[in-house]
Amino acid sequence: MKSRYGLLSTLTAIALFLALETISILLVVEKGVVQRFKVMGAVRSAQSWVWTRTSRIGYYFNYKAENERLTAENLQLRQQLVRYAAARAALDSVAVVVEPDYTFIGASVIKNSVDRQHNHLILNRGREEGIETGMGVVTAHGAIGIVSAVSRHYCYVLSLLGTDQSVSAKLAGSGAFGPMVWTGKQPDQAILREIPVHVTVAPGDTVYSSGFSTIYPPDIPLGTVVESKVSKGSSQEITVRLMEDFRTLHNVYIVKDNRREELEELYEQAR
Repeated sequence: MKSRYGLLSTLTAIALFLALETISILLVVEKGVVQRFKVMGAVRSAQSWVWTRTSRIGYYFNYKAENERLTAENLQLRQQLVRYAAARAALDSVAVVVEPDYTFIGASVIKNSVDRQHNHLILNRGREEGIETGMGVVTAHGAIGIVSAVSRHYCYVLSLLGTDQSVSAKLAGSGAFGPMVWTGKQPDQAILREIPVHVTVAPGDTVYSSGFSTIYPPDIPLGTVVESKVSKGSSQEITVRLMEDFRTLHNVYIVKDNRREELEELYEQAR
């Protein structure tokens, strides 16, 4: 009983103190203009702090939904772009049905590695979404890798950040092309090889995918030239800074080459 009475007395004292403190602040604000502005300034500062933190929290929780919306929108625009390119090419032919060369399937990265010699990704798209081995994976800023294994709902991708992976790349302007491979060190650098020594290369030049394969579409920006040097006296080795940051990958596009089977049959006949 005594402990309960003591607790009640303590709470009463605290409540009385807060009430008196509030009354004192109100009297100061009411009587003095300077004090009023100081108190109101403190209140506004506290409100601004709360609003700032609240908006940041709201942005964080809305980020995922907004990112998914933008990814879907980019996918739709990319599909429209390849359809437009196919339709433009068909204007000079007698084709009635226009089929785009490539179809893009949006996917999310659920696992990614960048600190090994042979890195990989796992994406949330699989056999049920039409994914097959050998398909390329890209973003708007680079080639990411090649699908190596497929399950019902997931696929395993060999990352471009692998010492045994390469992408056919070309230089803007000259169009000179060669294999681009990862350096095996920094996740943002690659080496473009077999560029003839007579080709003029300058720091800042853009490097694109060449499209000389059934894996990656042409003209995807891959990176920019850092420096070049002559290798073995017959060609240049060009250091390229990749545009895509593999450490922050979240959303990618899996590429389906709609003419892949036809090309593979042609290769088989030519052997």
